[in-house]
Amino acid sequence: MSSAEQLWIAIYDFYCLLASKNNEEASYQRLFEQHPAIFTVLGIDTAASFEKSSPNTLPFDEDRNFNPEPDFIGAEIEAGILTVVELKTPFVGNITTSRNDGNRAKFKAIAEGYISQTTEYVESIRQNREARDVVKKVLNVSKTSDYRAKLIYALSAENDTHLVNSIMAQRKVPTEIVFYDDLFERMVKAYSIGRSDSLSRDGWCFVTHIYFGDMQASGKTFIADYGSANTDRISVCLNNNEIIFECFDSRQEIHSLKARLDGIGPHYIRFEFSNDSSGTYMSLNVNNIESELRLSRGALKLFPKIEFFTLGADSNGNNGAHFYMLEHYAVNKTLSLIDKLNTFRYFQQKISKTSHCLEFKPKDYMIRQSSGDMGQELDAFKPILRAWPLVKTKV
Repeated sequence: MSSAEQLWIAIYDFYCLLASKNNEEASYQRLFEQHPAIFTVLGIDTAASFEKSSPNTLPFDEDRNFNPEPDFIGAEIEAGILTVVELKTPFVGNITTSRNDGNRAKFKAIAEGYISQTTEYVESIRQNREARDVVKKVLNVSKTSDYRAKLIYALSAENDTHLVNSIMAQRKVPTEIVFYDDLFERMVKAYSIGRSDSLSRDGWCFVTHIYFGDMQASGKTFIADYGSANTDRISVCLNNNEIIFECFDSRQEIHSLKARLDGIGPHYIRFEFSNDSSGTYMSLNVNNIESELRLSRGALKLFPKIEFFTLGADSNGNNGAHFYMLEHYAVNKTLSLIDKLNTFRYFQQKISKTSHCLEFKPKDYMIRQSSGDMGQELDAFKPILRAWPLVKTKV
């Protein structure tokens, strides 16, 4: 998996925690343990956990009469800088308070306690050669030149960032409070470098929640067809466990994006493209992993006529695949990065709940009516409404 893919998965898991307003410290501990890409965004080359349940243990500090258990210790390898990273929770409100005597603001007692704890961990490592040797061995670094601290805590949306930074500037140990929402934005910016799809663009996006039948006809079968001619048409096909989006642009040139499917599903499939003047962008995403990406300077001349839409077969009602459609929707623009995250989160929530789906056998299909709704007048070709999750019955 590429570094960009690793960062994307970290962004998604982080987004889900914040979107659900998760305020359990253990959840963020797991997040950081599972996604080393977060430390890279923080400027840390390598990191390891030293909290209570970790296999890594620092020696007892006799001078301070405690066993230091920082959540993480990281290192900038070339510079030899060690950083203690301590995690607290995001949804805590304002962490500063104004003093009644008119003097400058200070941190609330609980925040001050967290800062003191973090800096004590730093000093314990700095002043204990045995502790430094343990850290160097675990992180596989050869030298230590400086010591710092990062406290991941609270939200910038609920705090005065300038005030917090000005108070922190007075600390003896270089310590940074990193707000959770600011860290999330840093990760998004790091991922967005070199990409042209972070913001919504003119074009189209098609999202499908689908589950495939156990047996499929050999060769290429159809899931959907947009358009009725050989130009500005998009066909969604299945062939040998591959999902294929075959696009015929306004010049009758063919653009084909493919992705291999792992199992029969349920699958989240998102295909989108931009037809603005900023250059070609086409992307096929399966289960939150971008399977194929096309970027070029030339504009993509593809303007599908989605009023002509066949679901379950080709535009003639033939060559259908066997599948269960949980949901299918189209948006007349590409999705912003946050919308991409949200649509996959919605998919995961949807498949975990009781609902319904439509079973399309190879003979079944629906077409868009003049009213805009999908329909099938002939009973012999109507898909069957099924309960979700599917209950398999023996024949």
